[in-house]
Amino acid sequence: MDLKKLSIGFLFFLLWVPATAQRLAIMGAMDQEISILLEALNKPKVTTRGGIDFYTGKLKGKKVVIVKAGIGKVNAAYSTAVLTQNFKLDGLIFTGVAGGLHPEALPGDIVIGTALVQVDFGLLDAEGFTPWNFRDLSGEPHPELLLAADSSLVQLSLEASKLADYQSISRRQPRVFQGVISTSDLFVSDPEKANWLYTKFNSLATEMEGAAVAHICRLLGMPFVVIRSCSDNANTDAHVNFSEFVGPAAANSANLVLRMVELMED
Repeated sequence: MDLKKLSIGFLFFLLWVPATAQRLAIMGAMDQEISILLEALNKPKVTTRGGIDFYTGKLKGKKVVIVKAGIGKVNAAYSTAVLTQNFKLDGLIFTGVAGGLHPEALPGDIVIGTALVQVDFGLLDAEGFTPWNFRDLSGEPHPELLLAADSSLVQLSLEASKLADYQSISRRQPRVFQGVISTSDLFVSDPEKANWLYTKFNSLATEMEGAAVAHICRLLGMPFVVIRSCSDNANTDAHVNFSEFVGPAAANSANLVLRMVELMED
């Protein structure tokens, strides 16, 4: 028997075998951001690929795969790459917490990302920082700075936001905003920086994963949306507010996602 030919044949077989059945992907960076979703998952099964645990099952009767992506753009991009190579996906929802940037935003409020932008990718010189547009693997810049979310998923998010059960943590019912979400490998806790993000990019929330996930989804042509709940206002007290409100804020975002999945057609 020619072991070399057998090995090559087996390799081609592995490459040819299709990924598992088509389903919706739901991601969060931290345990708190996916815990409610995992508790609601029917007949969960854990599959480990590339050091990452993927939880498959049915959520509100729909096939899903849930994964903790890890904190930061590199972890998020790696997790998304492994996810998309091992599962056939209809689309991707990223859920979690963020720093609110709108002047009227309070902890617990929701931001539905209509577009994502990397705000630490660009040119830094004596004149300041100039953001660069999205680029593919060729290195060539694309015309747009913003990565637009899927309009159908955004609309579904808005519909679900009217039905979701929220925890009120700011002396009023959570408000729902829609607009740009900015991403960087920085936890923003500075009013000046927060104002720069709001005025420069019209950003309503700042976080550390969304645009990296959006980048890969854009390259693969996969529908996506990023949903965030404000755990703080990205000001000098952000680190204190984050510790206090991360739990209920993560729950608000996850409960919106549950409503989204419920509204999805089979």
